[in-house]
Amino acid sequence: MLSKLARRNAKRSMRDYLVYLLTMVLITALMFAFNSMIFSKSVWALCQEAGIMAIMLGVVTFFIVLIVIWLVHYMVRFMAQRRSREFATYLLLGFRKKQIANLFLRENMQIGAAAFVIGLLPGFFLQQVVTTLIYAIVAREYTLHVEWNVFTLLLTAGIYALSYVLALFRNRRRFKKMNIREMMYMDRQNEELKTGNKSKKQWMFFAGAVYIAAFIWMIYQGKITVENVFGLLAGLVAAIYILYIGLSAFLIGYIKRGGRGIYRHGNLFVLRQMASKVKTMRFTLGTLTILFTVVLVGCSCAMMLNEYQNTQAQEKWPFDVAVYSGNTEYDFTEEKKLIESQGNAADLYAYQIYENGSNQMNLLFLDQVKGAYASGYFQYDTYMKLSDYNKLRQMLLYQPVTLSEDQYLIHTKSRIKDTVENISRQPLKIKEGTLSCQGVHTEPFEQNGHNGADYLLVVSDETAEKMTPYYNLLMAQIKGEVPDTLQNDLLKLQGFETGMDVEYTYEDRGSGTDMIYSDDSPVYVKETSTQNMRFLLSAIIFPLFYIGLVFICVAMTILAVQQISDSDKYRFRYQVLKNLGLRKDEINKIILKQLMLYYLVPFGAAVLISAGIVVFISRQFVFYSGIATASASFFGWSLLFFGIIYLIYFAVTYEEFKRNASGA
Repeated sequence: MLSKLARRNAKRSMRDYLVYLLTMVLITALMFAFNSMIFSKSVWALCQEAGIMAIMLGVVTFFIVLIVIWLVHYMVRFMAQRRSREFATYLLLGFRKKQIANLFLRENMQIGAAAFVIGLLPGFFLQQVVTTLIYAIVAREYTLHVEWNVFTLLLTAGIYALSYVLALFRNRRRFKKMNIREMMYMDRQNEELKTGNKSKKQWMFFAGAVYIAAFIWMIYQGKITVENVFGLLAGLVAAIYILYIGLSAFLIGYIKRGGRGIYRHGNLFVLRQMASKVKTMRFTLGTLTILFTVVLVGCSCAMMLNEYQNTQAQEKWPFDVAVYSGNTEYDFTEEKKLIESQGNAADLYAYQIYENGSNQMNLLFLDQVKGAYASGYFQYDTYMKLSDYNKLRQMLLYQPVTLSEDQYLIHTKSRIKDTVENISRQPLKIKEGTLSCQGVHTEPFEQNGHNGADYLLVVSDETAEKMTPYYNLLMAQIKGEVPDTLQNDLLKLQGFETGMDVEYTYEDRGSGTDMIYSDDSPVYVKETSTQNMRFLLSAIIFPLFYIGLVFICVAMTILAVQQISDSDKYRFRYQVLKNLGLRKDEINKIILKQLMLYYLVPFGAAVLISAGIVVFISRQFVFYSGIATASASFFGWSLLFFGIIYLIYFAVTYEEFKRNASGA
């Protein structure tokens, strides 16, 4: 009998809490799709950096398990409150508490099992979508095919089951401790709202708002450091919860003061309902605000990295092949033969970089370039002959330049052009005399450890020949496709083993001060290096979108279920409004206003907080990465992407709320 009753109740709960069921189906599909990347032979064969994606997905899974546990725990407790009178009736009919607890446990396990099974089908579809996107990012062709791995299913099922068991365990224990009276009145707890003097708590609303504003100001002023960031973030979390503790009191005070427009268009009714809801859900609303903030910040960071990987390959690797040697006697004979044998070389050129025994330019960069650090540069300033420079410019289809013997030019990265132009106004002192700067060039020029690190000084051939050879380089442009094995073969000629954990150690070699992505390999093959960079960044981008989608769906489910479930309770209140003379369209406007206010409070607060954080991060990212994109656009796209999901949930909630409230 209990099994039959559990099945019947489970079917009813699936119908009543359809939004919750669909969210769990989506979470199952996302889990399956992304977990499949950990065991996918296609992805592992694609790039040697696949292990990093597995690690990132493992870290993200930990946080997803926590949020799914919270969702299931919240929903189970919520459903128990809504059905408390039913359970009290079971007790009166002679059921034992243990039987009722087991009954409720079975119902929820059946709901979870149904969501898991249904979610596997879209999970297979999402698996193909994610794999296709990964292949597209690294410019590889992917043929759609079903890739089944039993470990993916077991991992997904294990994570899913663990989340349910941990969430249900506490609710089961709590359920057994309740008596008939508590069950009879549990569903009325959300209706309590004391109207005494709440002015003493209003200061908490303002205190929370002031701290949040101060936090954003500190970000803009650069006051947040590694030493204080964790304390300030903890304070931000506390401020969000304090804000909601005081918000109910603030709304009650506003109503009592008879604020402007309080008695127009049903505003009194809406604010009264909002004050009651905030009071009973302040912890939940605070948690949702934090979730929305994490989602918007994480998605914005993912879009920054995506923009970087789509635009910076040419900036970092304009030559098809670049080979470094610290031996100034090395002539790259074997490398030239290998490149010519494996690829159709359009142009090959070997040359030297020089040093003058000084680090004047290094010191200027360290002093004036934001974020510069000593280990990012060579020990001495790096010089190049004008003839070599023009030959390389010819290979890259740039216009040649001219210099007199008493001039030099600086070739640097576009992201620091303004600072370098200030530096260039100072004369450059060398052993042979003083040189004036002819100009600053910023075309892509392989300046992460090959043609200098962040900068290169170009002088006349006569001046360079009086200097000391520093290291040798080989650059090549190749027609057609570059073999996948070329980079590893070139590394082996240099005496290096290949693989993920190889360290290229040099006593004196800079790699540039790029903060986003750096590679200290002595050999760059543009196609291979670009693929590795894109895959590595994708190992961060995809998990960020993954956790963002799960978080936003969890948060929206809680908002939607709360309002849809309360619509039955509000039916009498809207009937009273109808009896007072309000038309159906006027009541619908009040419902819309009530839901908009309820939905906008946590999301609006998150938008304000995350906007300040994201704009600051994106400005720093634009500077350190060199991408030419408006810093605010990343937040705008994130807001649009998740705003669409937000509106879908809102529309579903609004239509269902209207239907329930009207008794249709």
